[in-house]
Amino acid sequence: MKRLFGLVLLIVALIVSGCAVAPPGQPSEPRLAPAQPAAPVLAPPSVKTGFTPTTDRVSDQQLQEARKVIYNAGMVLVVNDTEAAARQVGELATSLGGYVADMNGYRGDDNILRYTITLRVPAEQFDAARAALRALAVRVDNETLNTNDVTDQYYDLEARLRVLRATEEELLALLRETRERGGKVEDIMAIYRELNTLRSEIDSLQGQLNRLDKLVALSTITVELRPYELTVPVTTEPWNPLLTVRESFGTLVQVLRGLVDLLIRLVIVVLPVLLILAIPVILVLLLVRALVRRRRQRS
Repeated sequence: MKRLFGLVLLIVALIVSGCAVAPPGQPSEPRLAPAQPAAPVLAPPSVKTGFTPTTDRVSDQQLQEARKVIYNAGMVLVVNDTEAAARQVGELATSLGGYVADMNGYRGDDNILRYTITLRVPAEQFDAARAALRALAVRVDNETLNTNDVTDQYYDLEARLRVLRATEEELLALLRETRERGGKVEDIMAIYRELNTLRSEIDSLQGQLNRLDKLVALSTITVELRPYELTVPVTTEPWNPLLTVRESFGTLVQVLRGLVDLLIRLVIVVLPVLLILAIPVILVLLLVRALVRRRRQRS
């Protein structure tokens, strides 16, 4: 019965396969697999760049803001009143959001104070500060401007700092893992040494970045204040007869001291030398005198 059932299934299978064969004279077309729906194209993830996403071109203003430039200036100003001008310079620095970093005042031969003042003002107020300083002066005798672009140095330090901090995070994770596994003390101490070395380098780089940030944020202006020639008063020294008498006595004492010193040197130095030189001269004179007497006696 099972053999008969199997034979029937085989015949049915042959009939079905024969019906599926193409009739003679007609080429059989290849059967194509159904087309698969195309995978959706995913947009690349957006990257936070800090620029406006509606444009691919970086503006000049953004490039300017990304630059790190240190500005320094020096000015020699001739003013009517140096003391009043010094106060105005300090007030100007404060009004612009800066401060006076250094001030040095000294009196000249004309008894008028001259000043050298160092200002630190915000970089965005650098040109305004210089213009305001010019307005304080009768004339500007000298003005210098120096710029130092530290953009490459700044971003290089920043990149190195990021790498070191990432390495520090990896070392901290390794330290936690070593502790959890109950690692050896030597391994833990080795990781600690690496972390200390890394932390020193991070602190050093961070200090350099902070210093550059301050120098970029605050520009330096060195101002020298000189008095205007026409405003310098004509002064004469007051007459002091007592001072003249005192100076005269001092001169007299110096002259007398010099004379006494000269006599001492004559007695101690010159007199012995003269005596030594006089001895041979006296002997020669005595010898000549004796010869003269003998000739007279013979004659």
